[in-house]
Amino acid sequence: MTDAHGRQPEAAKSADRRMLAILIAATLAVRIGILAAMPEAFVADPDAYRAVALNVVERGCFGCGDQPTATRPVLYPLVVAACRLVDPPLWYSLAVLHVALGVATVVLTYWLALHWGLGRWSPLPAALVAVDPVLLIHSALVMTETLASFLAVAALLATTRCAERPTAGRAALSGAIMALAVLSRPTFLVWMALTILLMPLAADRWRDRFRLLAAGGIAAALVLSPWAIRNAVRFGKPTLTTNHGGFTLLLANNTSFYEYLRTAQPGEVWDADQFHRDWSLRSRGLTPGDEVAADRLAYAEALAVIRNEPGTFAYSCLVRVSRLWGLVPHRSADAEGTRRRVARWSVGAFYAAESLLALVGLACLLRGRVPRELVVRGWIWGLFLAASFTAIHTFYWTNIRMRAPLIPVVCIAAVLGASQVFAIMGRNGVPLLARKQCPRLDG
Repeated sequence: MTDAHGRQPEAAKSADRRMLAILIAATLAVRIGILAAMPEAFVADPDAYRAVALNVVERGCFGCGDQPTATRPVLYPLVVAACRLVDPPLWYSLAVLHVALGVATVVLTYWLALHWGLGRWSPLPAALVAVDPVLLIHSALVMTETLASFLAVAALLATTRCAERPTAGRAALSGAIMALAVLSRPTFLVWMALTILLMPLAADRWRDRFRLLAAGGIAAALVLSPWAIRNAVRFGKPTLTTNHGGFTLLLANNTSFYEYLRTAQPGEVWDADQFHRDWSLRSRGLTPGDEVAADRLAYAEALAVIRNEPGTFAYSCLVRVSRLWGLVPHRSADAEGTRRRVARWSVGAFYAAESLLALVGLACLLRGRVPRELVVRGWIWGLFLAASFTAIHTFYWTNIRMRAPLIPVVCIAAVLGASQVFAIMGRNGVPLLARKQCPRLDG
């Protein structure tokens, strides 16, 4: 609520500060508790981010030894390298980094929910983000999910604020944050391009639209260009993301995986060891360190498999979408203990309830129950983000952790759905889709 001059009353400001303090304290308790309960936190390095970061510090080379690489997104290893400079063991600095990013993600989700019209319901999506199972598990791993989720909600908030009051400065900030997100996870690239092109429509005059387009595009280019220039010098190709896209497509579309899809029993896990061994043998014939050639080879092999087995490819697309938006985390091994099974299905129950409410929220948006201004100024960017991630992971390898950057959007949609359910219950059960107006979310 604001006064006639657009200022927030002191009582509202005080309540806002109290809510932020509660959210921060709760998130700190949860995230620190998770790290304390996981003695193996930050030990494993499944995607070699720590190894690349240490190589940057020790040899000044983003790669392995003196061999440069672009198979991993650049931003997170550089952040880890900075942590290594102040904390050689890397445990405490990574813990502080991930906890801080987790707290920031929760706070930004709260602010984003306010901008998207949730009013007094806004603390709830932030609380859901604070306890989200995927985000909690990956907050203790040397992986990009924590950073990517923070950048996703930061970019959404910056873009929403730009759409609310279009200025060149806000467009530049939005473009820069989206570019940082691309450097943390290449999947953001399509969304960034789409958003930069569409964001200028928030302005009324063509001159202002051009300014927004130029500001957002230039800011994004300035953030991305050092990495692209480095790759052009090292590999002869100005790659904006990574040289790993071909392998990710091949991992999702190869004869071994397709055979698994045709013959696997329910719950059976695909053993990718033979696939990795075969790929290692085939890629040995390439010039050592020629990642561009390896990337092209992987793309060519994946496209050949797709052309040869179009029916299985179509089925595999459905499998990948179901894994991206799945409720129960996929089994990592055929043998599974009772404790892990109970944990997986508990997570599934959490996501089932959340997803059902999110679908109700999506129905509200699609049926016009949310004011159009809130949709075009805010919600639309979150929908574009979810749609672009889904489209990309329809073809590329995916699993439930790949949706980590989408979790704040899902949580806000779930609380929107919950608000409508409570509104219905308070109005004698009138069916949601029979209403033409959205109940006030801030009442």
